[in-house]
Amino acid sequence: MAIRESKGRFQQLAVRIQKPLVMGNHKRRAGWFQARAAWPRVEPSLAVLQRALQQADGMQPFASHATRRVPWNAVGPTNVGGRVTAVVVHPTDPERLWIGAANGGVWSSTDAGKTWKALWSRQETLAIGALAMDPRNPNVLYAGTGEANSSADSYPGVGIYRSANGGKSWSLWADRRKAAIPSRIGVLVVDPQDPRTLWLGGLAYSPQDPQGLYRSTDGGKSWKRVKVGTLEECWCRSILLDPQDPGTIYAGLTVRSAFDGIYRSRDGGNTWQRLTAGLPAGDRMDRIALALAPSDPRVLYAQISTMRSGHLGIFKTTDGGDQWTDVSGGAFRRERQMQYNNVVVVHPQKPDWVLAGGVDLHLSRNGGASWEQVSDWRADRGEKHYAHADQHALVMPVSTPGRVYAGNDGGVDVSVDGGRTWTNRSHGLAITMFYDLDVAQTDMRFFGGGCQDNGTNVTTEGKPDAFFDLTGGDGGWMVIDPSDASHIIASIYNGQIYRWAGGGRPQDISLPLPPSEADVWMVFIIMDPADSNTLITGAKRVWRTKDAGKTWTAVSDVLDGSFVSAVAIAPSDSRTVYVGTEKGAIYRSKDGGDAWSENLAGNDVPKFVITRLAVHPTNPQTIYPTVANVGHPHVFRSVDGGDRWEDVDRRRLPDIAHSSLVVHPDDPSRIFVANDVGVFATADAGKTWQNLSFNLPRTPVTDLVLHRQSQTLFAATYGRSIYSLSLRAGRPARVAAVRRAVRRRR
Repeated sequence: MAIRESKGRFQQLAVRIQKPLVMGNHKRRAGWFQARAAWPRVEPSLAVLQRALQQADGMQPFASHATRRVPWNAVGPTNVGGRVTAVVVHPTDPERLWIGAANGGVWSSTDAGKTWKALWSRQETLAIGALAMDPRNPNVLYAGTGEANSSADSYPGVGIYRSANGGKSWSLWADRRKAAIPSRIGVLVVDPQDPRTLWLGGLAYSPQDPQGLYRSTDGGKSWKRVKVGTLEECWCRSILLDPQDPGTIYAGLTVRSAFDGIYRSRDGGNTWQRLTAGLPAGDRMDRIALALAPSDPRVLYAQISTMRSGHLGIFKTTDGGDQWTDVSGGAFRRERQMQYNNVVVVHPQKPDWVLAGGVDLHLSRNGGASWEQVSDWRADRGEKHYAHADQHALVMPVSTPGRVYAGNDGGVDVSVDGGRTWTNRSHGLAITMFYDLDVAQTDMRFFGGGCQDNGTNVTTEGKPDAFFDLTGGDGGWMVIDPSDASHIIASIYNGQIYRWAGGGRPQDISLPLPPSEADVWMVFIIMDPADSNTLITGAKRVWRTKDAGKTWTAVSDVLDGSFVSAVAIAPSDSRTVYVGTEKGAIYRSKDGGDAWSENLAGNDVPKFVITRLAVHPTNPQTIYPTVANVGHPHVFRSVDGGDRWEDVDRRRLPDIAHSSLVVHPDDPSRIFVANDVGVFATADAGKTWQNLSFNLPRTPVTDLVLHRQSQTLFAATYGRSIYSLSLRAGRPARVAAVRRAVRRRR
């Protein structure tokens, strides 16, 4: 069956994966990310990232593509979305809004999200934590960088950017280091009475970095941390200013102690009172989301998570915080991940109309006396109660009561009836976060891969707006049979694997993992180029099937105790197989996986995650690994099957986590590598390296795949979807030369 004809059937047969609503799902993802980008640090170092960007900018651009105006083409998806962390809306024009993405920068829309425009691409970081607008001058926008949603799979920020023209251009307004502000900004608020006064709440995953509640009195250029009672070092992601009483401020603070809670100041932040009446004990609280009723500022709601990320309750006050009452009832008992997804908003005219978001959205129209779940992420896209899971931002524009914008892991959803029904408005948002990528060698219009919380998404038409999901949840490694594009292997977390063959129904071919291996986040899967029924993957051992997943066999003992992170089969000899691990070990089999060597990496290869293994197209003894983390070279080569290793990076590539490597099958001296600041290439087997990033957004590049027939390189990013680049050298330069000659003759 032709792939372009099978799209509808794939959509009908798409695996409906229910994401488990349990504590730590996003944290396992964060741990997976941390092992590749930061270990033994908790998060990637901003200084390392900045040095890597400077090193990349100082490298020579790849010569054959330097004359191209736009070398890389954005190829989607633009109809899937990705993690949106912040939303602001124009005060008098509810159609105009700006959003911030976890690793995708700032975007704007002038038609309520029907179309979108990217405003950031080449800033130092595309990780956005918070947005704010000057209510007196809506052209003045502030962007706080560094996501603050208790998920470390994004970079920390560089500070606060400011735009004076509605987002058309931006400048770094407050450098994080000089201003001594948090690396992850969770909330920014401009005082409506005095736009030179701004409030900031943030956190840091590295203990040496500043965190807490901050105030600026010079328009956000300089900041001073505010001492709240006895608290200075704390996490803050919610700040409210009373619109009728400029001196009254509320803040939700977390220190994971008895002092956690809601604090109020009556004198503009000089002194603070911890509010306790009717609220849980501080040592039971964690993340706090606050909302104030614009029509009656005495009415506030607080959605609070437990220390274990459960739902502690929704608390209401009608007297400005003196007395609180839990109004959640049992409506939120299924909600989880409340340290990650936790937002609440109140109708601008109706103080009893409140909308709260966790994984799903819940609405009360009577002040919390009763609640209805108004969204279900498990519903079919397009249904009136479908909104993507994991809510991070909720805005009800004052100018249009009933309009609601929800930012979540799938982009933006919009309601026009106060939250009762929803429409997805992610079309045009190219902010999907890809773990991996594959391209059908028989039809380059068919490509895609596993995404963060957006399943395994593919297009069979080669169109950016024609992607659809094969699996749900967090999609993992996907493999397309190089000789038959209707034969597909796709996976999700915990070793769950599915197979499509000939356009038929998906088959569950998940690994029979024992409990000791069942917590693997993603499994790397490879297909034998000589036998598409043979697949090799790994958890803590190597697993193999020879019958397309009907039966799996563990063909190795537990290797080094960590998870298998990369697998490669030699294109010229399927008996030669290599695997890498998260501890930096490399193992080899010479008989197709029946027997395995001991660790061959020795002391030559750094003891960090082996992110990719690529074998020479004609010599099975030549193998290239890429290595994660920082502080060492990242690309190595062995020409004798792993007995000896040489460094082909030699610190000429940016010192940043590397994720993928492609050896050109027709010219093995041409090698392409991907890392957290771009794509780099060599035309002489590593003697010299050049920058191939050009117009790529500055977000991590997680995977590279070469479509051989068309000579097109595809790059998956973790925040800005997929890009493609033609490797056919010289054509744009020749066209330009012809045009210049024609002009001279004229």
